[in-house]
Amino acid sequence: MTAAVTEERTDVRVVGLQRLSETFVRAEIEGDALSRLGLPGAPDEACVFHFPLTGGGRDEYGRWYTLREISPCRTRASIDLVCHPGGVGADWARRARVGDELGVSRSHSWFRRPADARWQILVGDAAVVPALARVVAETPPGIDTEVVLEVDEIPADFPRGGRLRHEPVTGDTSRLAEIVAGLELPEGPGYIYVGGEAAATRAARKHLRHERKLPASAYGVLGYWRRDADTFRRRWAENKERYERAYTDAATAGAGDEEQTLDLYEATLERDGLL
Repeated sequence: MTAAVTEERTDVRVVGLQRLSETFVRAEIEGDALSRLGLPGAPDEACVFHFPLTGGGRDEYGRWYTLREISPCRTRASIDLVCHPGGVGADWARRARVGDELGVSRSHSWFRRPADARWQILVGDAAVVPALARVVAETPPGIDTEVVLEVDEIPADFPRGGRLRHEPVTGDTSRLAEIVAGLELPEGPGYIYVGGEAAATRAARKHLRHERKLPASAYGVLGYWRRDADTFRRRWAENKERYERAYTDAATAGAGDEEQTLDLYEATLERDGLL
């Protein structure tokens, strides 16, 4: 993964709002700050946004959101926010107004489909819908595409390129790992991209790596959010040095193999009760 280009925080302004459904709100944002972030140009490119808080001020921690659309001049974009209970971004989305100013401080992308891929399978929950929608919209002709969404509803404007399967949300536990385990993979070179709740995607990655034994270039798995985010942030703050030491040790032992590093890092955190 490429490091973020800049840590400088600048502002963008909300110039439009649209209620897409009971689940999603789209915010149109504008500002020269976007063009200064060194956006990677990938279909899942995202920025860290610092939203206004209910009691005043802004969220200092920041939240990653995919740019659902971006203008050619890269000064105007849209982000889709899931209006679930809890969460800084969701809380702001329910009371957002045109004219609101948001801080933006970083950019990054994670989607790494190989150039020779003949097919792709995209799997995700509601938080990943904007990224997957843009991936589908920007997929070159000739790549066979299957999309599996674990959502209450599919947005009406989700691109209809390829096969689209809807897996309803059942209870509080994500079924992403189960969905990934049940995938039938086409022949030839391809790419699987999975995004969603951190625990579910962690299990999905282990399945693809250890049970399917796919090479790292054949899949990308990303935890977009954590069900226990507040608890995890407190745990991180209280044990920051242990987390950092565990990652340094894992990276050294992994010798440049990012997937091996993740295996070792997660094993250490799980052993020490930090995962």
